[in-house]
Amino acid sequence: MDFETFAARTRQLADAIPSEFLEGIETVDVHEDALPHPLVPDVFTLGECVTSHLSDPTGQEPFKSIVHVYYGSFVALAESDPSFDLETELKETIEHEVQHHIEDRAGALTLRDEDALFEAHARFRAGLEVPAGWYRQGEPIAPGLWAVDLDLFLEVNLRQPDWARVPGTHLVLNVLDEPFEIEVPSDAQPDEVWTFEGEGLLEGEDEDEEDEADDDEADGLAGALHVIPVIR
Repeated sequence: MDFETFAARTRQLADAIPSEFLEGIETVDVHEDALPHPLVPDVFTLGECVTSHLSDPTGQEPFKSIVHVYYGSFVALAESDPSFDLETELKETIEHEVQHHIEDRAGALTLRDEDALFEAHARFRAGLEVPAGWYRQGEPIAPGLWAVDLDLFLEVNLRQPDWARVPGTHLVLNVLDEPFEIEVPSDAQPDEVWTFEGEGLLEGEDEDEEDEADDDEADGLAGALHVIPVIR
């Protein structure tokens, strides 16, 4: 899809949204350039909703926003991922940014929190600094266990005297009601995260049972299990 076709389709999808949801959105601007993440390779911003400079800071006038959509970001992701559905992603991006406008106008933070979690996850996977316990904003699965996308984050609580005996040993953990044995590195540090690729959630794992047979036959993606020692 060339830029002109993409821009026209963007406006068609935006115009199809009921007008009451678009109230206060000045424009939906389509940019030919990509918007890559400044630190994390292969992460691109598809769209964003920003507060218009015409918004009344006193709150006396209706809240105004501008939605930006980045054609180059869609192209970059489509080129790197053959399964990337540009039409579907474009529709979801526009709806997501309109939802941002609605929530911003109402003073809600749900999508902002989701975007912050996505950002922290991307930084974590890239080995960059992240806030302590950031993964707790993910979906709680069980006590001490959270899911962020397909990754699982498991906290293992240890007393300080017990930690001294852990490096170089084996631990049997309970992950989703199943035993999971890990070998703790002999030089393990208490601030490390132990990662086990392919031991997280499977793509489509939460779908209806009627789809399970198809999922079993497909080569789905699997996340990682990240074990976080918590020394108390």
